[in-house]
Amino acid sequence: MLRRFILLSAAVLCFCSLQASAGERYALVVGNSNYSHTTPLANPGNDARVMSSVLTEAGFEVTTLLDADLGSMKKALLKFGRQLRGEGVDAGLFYYAGHGVQLEGENYLVPVSAAITSEDEIDLEAVNVNSFLRVMNSSNADINIIILDACRNNPFAGSARSAARGLAPVDAPKGTIIAYATAPGDVALDGSGGNSPYTSALARAISTGKGRTIEAVFKAARSEVLAVTQERQVPWETSSITGDFYFSSQPVPAALPEAQPENSAAAAPSSKDIERKYALAERINTRGAWQAFIDAHSDQPDSFYVVLALEALAALEAEAARVQRHLPLPGVPMAACHQGYFGRIPGELCVSSELPDQGQNSYTGDMMSDGRLRTAWIEGRPDDGIGEILRFSFGGPVDISRILVANGYGKSWDIFTKNSRVRSLEVMASNGFRASVQLQDKSEAQVLQLPALGEVSWITLTITGIYPGTRYRDTAISEIQLQ
Repeated sequence: MLRRFILLSAAVLCFCSLQASAGERYALVVGNSNYSHTTPLANPGNDARVMSSVLTEAGFEVTTLLDADLGSMKKALLKFGRQLRGEGVDAGLFYYAGHGVQLEGENYLVPVSAAITSEDEIDLEAVNVNSFLRVMNSSNADINIIILDACRNNPFAGSARSAARGLAPVDAPKGTIIAYATAPGDVALDGSGGNSPYTSALARAISTGKGRTIEAVFKAARSEVLAVTQERQVPWETSSITGDFYFSSQPVPAALPEAQPENSAAAAPSSKDIERKYALAERINTRGAWQAFIDAHSDQPDSFYVVLALEALAALEAEAARVQRHLPLPGVPMAACHQGYFGRIPGELCVSSELPDQGQNSYTGDMMSDGRLRTAWIEGRPDDGIGEILRFSFGGPVDISRILVANGYGKSWDIFTKNSRVRSLEVMASNGFRASVQLQDKSEAQVLQLPALGEVSWITLTITGIYPGTRYRDTAISEIQLQ
């Protein structure tokens, strides 16, 4: 008994010493979904809520900002920077999900209120990431962490001609790690479920990564994103940190359990603890999160929450099996990809070529999802457009009943006749559907004469015939909607 008392006392003293030396952890989490003047995003709000919950579990004092305008974002960033300049700060973390824009090597985070009509306005309407890095550079924190799930494609492509795909690489200031949802210059997926692939994977890696260094946590997240997106999205980090940082504490020393009294009720998790962990797994809602919860409570197989977790895991497994019944995404080389809403259905559209910008006019693939007939995608190879491919992908099965196409370049009748238009398409889908369809030579939206496709995770449209233009050989499409 005396030996146990001494061990317990030593453990308590050690724990108190660790607590006294541990500093404050501050996090600012921003999720922008409901944009007023550009394409809304389905998941950043959900992503921010999940990340806030996970960081709170990891000991951060979290400030969460949803659908923030420019003023709110700048005030929150200012307050956050001042928190980091306080004494005894262990870590500062800034997380952002939403639209991001790269212009001339500078990265900008876009508030929901931004109404950008020219690239010259981006610096006034959005938050410059480099300016914020300068604020964090004066931090007293041992480590600064910036996580940007903001690499969706440029939402103001029609007005910002110099803006590039994705985000630009940025050198991390001393003691800082910057994590991107995808590689510099590439575009990340918003996701067809409740969260983006990157945030879902990162939240799981943080919550289940007890004892892992921060580098190992990001590596685990990257592995999951590569698997989920079939290697179309590669998370990226740049770092200047030198020490080790852990989101969650390292494993408790083996001597500590020996010091606890036998048959101690404290060894059993409380019902509130189980409920809290279940709620966290429910918010993350990945197979890994549910399995981690079930493994942690394997000694209570009849627990109400364990039974619910097993049912949730079984449902995800069934969904995964359903997804695997679909054909893999075709590996055809694509020139460019764009995130957008096609009708009411969000997804990614990749095109096999694009006509380069002509003066102030742009002819990229996202012109087919901007809701305007006066803009158009135009294929960019020196031929008549036959063989060009449009590929829609959704991240998971969605039910498609109709496809509507506004043929040609509908800016005016003169422009419509000068450019070539689509005469016929070959339609293929992930569920094995394949058919040819004829299009009418008109600019108004027309429903393709196809049966309902049902659940599909991707669709390709290949141009097999054209109506030749009177002046240009390039083939155009003004708009595509999926229903």
